[in-house]
Amino acid sequence: MPNIAAPISSAGVSLKAVELSFSRDRLAVISELSHEFSAGQVTLLTGPSGCGKTTLLRLLAGLETPAAGEIKVNGILWSSAHQILPPWQRDLDMLFQGDALWPNQTVGEQIKWVQSRKLKAPAVLDIGEIIECLGIKDLLSRHPAGLSGGEARRCQLARVLAGNPSLLLLDEPLSGQDAETAAKTAQMLGRLLAKANTTAIVVSHETAPFTDFAWQIVHMPDINAKPHA
Repeated sequence: MPNIAAPISSAGVSLKAVELSFSRDRLAVISELSHEFSAGQVTLLTGPSGCGKTTLLRLLAGLETPAAGEIKVNGILWSSAHQILPPWQRDLDMLFQGDALWPNQTVGEQIKWVQSRKLKAPAVLDIGEIIECLGIKDLLSRHPAGLSGGEARRCQLARVLAGNPSLLLLDEPLSGQDAETAAKTAQMLGRLLAKANTTAIVVSHETAPFTDFAWQIVHMPDINAKPHA
């Protein structure tokens, strides 16, 4: 049986999915998916609703167990059908679709808490740079109840980035924003990820705001889609 352990932290990790499969309620969601995400690379994960994009992120985060196949990071096993490294032992952070800021703390307090739990080398991006780029300096003393949808999403991104993860999983980072605000957030995020050199996977049904970036694009087909007559 192979050893399973957390990798050594680095600016970005090499991640490999090997013949990864997952089913829910006896319905295949992901079937024999194999792909390698290079260290420091940003990947835009696209595909129709229900094709398994969010499920793949949850598998990578250790929140789901694959039915078959493996997930390896820097050559070390993270997940298989028989062994799984707990999410808290993986050097990653994930932004969920329905992510929410903690209601009883200000934005600044939440960012400081995330920073405090990371015991690793200084981040490539300092928190001041993240705050300035995302345009949330004036929001740090506010509680979530006083934020608009776009403001809250940018604050959520800052909180995730503050952890200096080697692997960053972002599920619909532009959600809850109008087209103009989403485009601005995409540009801010693109600049930050270009400098951070972290390995990142971004799920988005809105691909247009990201087309100017030198990101790898991976399209996931719906394996349960009915063929056209």
